[in-house]
Amino acid sequence: MQTNDQGNPGAFDFRHTHRPGRHCGSSAIRDLLEFHGLNLTEAFCFGLGAGLGITYVEIPGTETPFIVHVRSMGFEEAVFSTLGVPFHWESWQDQDAAADALDDYLDAGQPALLLTDIYHLPYFKSSTHFPGHAIVAWQRIEDGKAVLVSDTERPDLIRVPREDLAKARFSLSPPFIHQGSLFSPEGISVDVSPEKVRNAIIRNAETLKNGSRNQGIEALTTWIKELPRWKNFEKWPWLLRFAYQVIEKRGTGGSGFRTMYSEFLEEAGEIVPELKEAGLTHRMRESAAAWSALANCLRLGSESEVFPDEAITEAIKAVRVAELRYVDAALTL
Repeated sequence: MQTNDQGNPGAFDFRHTHRPGRHCGSSAIRDLLEFHGLNLTEAFCFGLGAGLGITYVEIPGTETPFIVHVRSMGFEEAVFSTLGVPFHWESWQDQDAAADALDDYLDAGQPALLLTDIYHLPYFKSSTHFPGHAIVAWQRIEDGKAVLVSDTERPDLIRVPREDLAKARFSLSPPFIHQGSLFSPEGISVDVSPEKVRNAIIRNAETLKNGSRNQGIEALTTWIKELPRWKNFEKWPWLLRFAYQVIEKRGTGGSGFRTMYSEFLEEAGEIVPELKEAGLTHRMRESAAAWSALANCLRLGSESEVFPDEAITEAIKAVRVAELRYVDAALTL
């Protein structure tokens, strides 16, 4: 095992490439790619992963039994798949084995992408489970009793006790179920071609349009139909508040990730000129505005004494129209 000057486990040439970001997955992947020599913006990483999504989820018996996620499932895998980098999440049956495996990677000087539940990360002080949160582990410290990790908008590396990190890496809460999920490549050497960018955009549009009752644009119709159940839930103000946070606050970069995706489209237009001809950036900004208006409606509703059925319904319908306009334009590429 290598040690640093303080006698702590870790590589002699320890370094990290973390910079504050907006979304956990895209900023973590940007950091990991930059560590391996590929410099991309966070927005571009998000776009390569076909990150836009809409998922309607029911989790009975929780404080938020109805949840709408606005990011695609399997985003992290999709980024590396688009780039042509072999990828799979390593997983384990127990926390000790997962923690030991992470130790081995870090002692070899390889940072690791992890999925976590923020409930178990001490620096969040969260009373709500929120799994699927991506972070990067960089180095062991304090004789291996803690790990330095980077997390989205936080500028500095954060010390996390080893046992807390081990707990955070396991979750059985849908839709983000993970059992120690870890990805730590030894090296990455790829290029970003116009074809890869174009395919990622088309794939994302197809996923949104060709969904199901709980996936894609059709999930918005499901949400409208399910609003009476939201209204009858005893703690409906918290339901609305949480939905607002998921769209606007919880690592989305605002507007349910649509603002960040519009930035990706603007960058991508320099590589794939037909994106400009199709007006995709403009359409996506329209969608971002509709999502922000919906989020504001949910926020105001959470502060009201009366459940705002009609206002939420109309706001969701406006999002649906904007999303369809975008995907129809994208599918002409």
